[in-house]
Amino acid sequence: MSNKNDTKDKNGVKKLKALIDGPKVVMMATRLDKIPFSVCPMTLQQVDEQGDIWFFSSKDSSHFEDITFDNRVQIIYLDDDNQKYISIFGNATHVEDDKKTDELWSPMLNNWYNGKDDPNLVLLSLNVENAYYWDSEENKLVSFFKMIGGAISDGTSGFGNKGEINLQNY
Repeated sequence: MSNKNDTKDKNGVKKLKALIDGPKVVMMATRLDKIPFSVCPMTLQQVDEQGDIWFFSSKDSSHFEDITFDNRVQIIYLDDDNQKYISIFGNATHVEDDKKTDELWSPMLNNWYNGKDDPNLVLLSLNVENAYYWDSEENKLVSFFKMIGGAISDGTSGFGNKGEINLQNY
């Protein structure tokens, strides 16, 4: 049996982890097969060493049911303070794992769940297939003036880096 780590592009995992800073509220889109698709805010807990993204969820939530029907998920990550924007696509799986729950648990989660032993509590693991990112290595004010200057001079924005992260080895 092959190690899951061997199936991921190590450089892609490293780039994704560098772009995502700790727990962050993101928008998760499910039921990508219908229009409009379903969207809800979720707190991204961790990007692990394999590049999988972890969330806590409730078994009685609509996205839990959506993922049971169709596990394709799109995540929209916005970090205005650091000007990082990421669109992430992958497949979500419901996971019940006490060790992982203990690892990721924070007392702040008691606002949504009745402790780590809440019978509705479940983990979601997103196996990332690919992501597209935009990030600026400069502060917002400098980037704003570069965008304005670029639009006036040569039509390019100078916004920063953008690219695709493909986490699958083919």
